[in-house]
Amino acid sequence: MEFDISDKDKLNKLAKRMKRGDMRAAEEMHRELGGKVFGFCMNRVFIRATAEDLTQDIFIKLLDKLGSFDPKKGNFIVWFWRLARNTVIDHYREKKQTSFADMGEGTVESIESGEQHPHHLLDQKFERERLQAFVNTLGDEEKNVFEFRFVAELSYAEVAELTGKSEGSLRVTVNRLRKKIQKQFNN
Repeated sequence: MEFDISDKDKLNKLAKRMKRGDMRAAEEMHRELGGKVFGFCMNRVFIRATAEDLTQDIFIKLLDKLGSFDPKKGNFIVWFWRLARNTVIDHYREKKQTSFADMGEGTVESIESGEQHPHHLLDQKFERERLQAFVNTLGDEEKNVFEFRFVAELSYAEVAELTGKSEGSLRVTVNRLRKKIQKQFNN
């Protein structure tokens, strides 16, 4: 699902309110985009705690850098996702990490407290490993398109602006990705 025009207008209005210091607008922006940002980060790092930290970093950077956003020069959504992508890239440059860990923080504690059954956690870990293995087979361009189109649910026009590719070329790439996803996960 893509953002529709009313969502874009809503986010643009929230950004303007945030620029004026309206913290309620910042909270609402977080509610609107937080889940998508977390999914985007999780798709890159595959470690829940790291994805949560990156999500928080992205929203802190949003507050810090919002003054540099000029609506006359572009779309807020594109500006925001560029900020998110660059934050994740910076994370890897700074940390020089590999993108995978075992079960992640809190796993033992959640098993001990009875929050989740160990088999369920193993299933989640297996699915994350399958997803990471799939994502690792993609080239850089395909990874970016996958994340922006399927994880962040951006429109073709927004992905085109972020990647510098034409919408037609993106549609072909997305179609190929869909076929790869179906082949990988319908077995």
